[in-house]
Amino acid sequence: MQTSLEEDILESILVIRQGGVAATVEKIASHLSVAEDTIIPALEKCKGRALLTGDVASEWHFTPEGKRTAEKVARKHAVLSCFLSEKLGLEAEAASREACILEHGVSEETIEALDSYLQTTGRGCSRGHGRRNCDHLSASSPLVTFPEGATVFVTFIRCPGRHRRLIDLGIIEGEPITIRRKLHNDAVVITVKGCDIALSPEVASEIHVRRQE
Repeated sequence: MQTSLEEDILESILVIRQGGVAATVEKIASHLSVAEDTIIPALEKCKGRALLTGDVASEWHFTPEGKRTAEKVARKHAVLSCFLSEKLGLEAEAASREACILEHGVSEETIEALDSYLQTTGRGCSRGHGRRNCDHLSASSPLVTFPEGATVFVTFIRCPGRHRRLIDLGIIEGEPITIRRKLHNDAVVITVKGCDIALSPEVASEIHVRRQE
């Protein structure tokens, strides 16, 4: 059984690697906003459980079991965030923040039940400014995985408390954005509300989106 910190680390490595960035101790600590000394023992424990390979001097990679575990945690976050926002009416930021906490204690059985409930009843939920399709968020993907020219809709931002500036810029749940350019350093230039915004690969990896229908 992994601790909350170990699960956060696995999920962070998933996000970092989806952005095409090496999952070093420095990157993981920065992503979690914690000291490097705090995560090193947890990384070693994950390595001892055959979830990760690597060492503190280089980068960390998933074993097959480690990647499955990380994806399970990410899915829990997506389903919980959707349920809290679409069904309980929490704002997107609050829903994602609460999902960060709840994802560590909720069972797989509960997630399956919530997922089935959302797929059955989620279509056409009403939220604020008219009707919105409550998509199955676990099927969304990080922004960095989409090509130049794609128009996508934001489904959620992973732990948005770390990225309040995104909300100030209008990058919020349900907002359409267009990917203008993908730069050589894996940064992404997007257009939101008529403005061009450059995002680092780490930040772009935390923004989950779906294609325009």
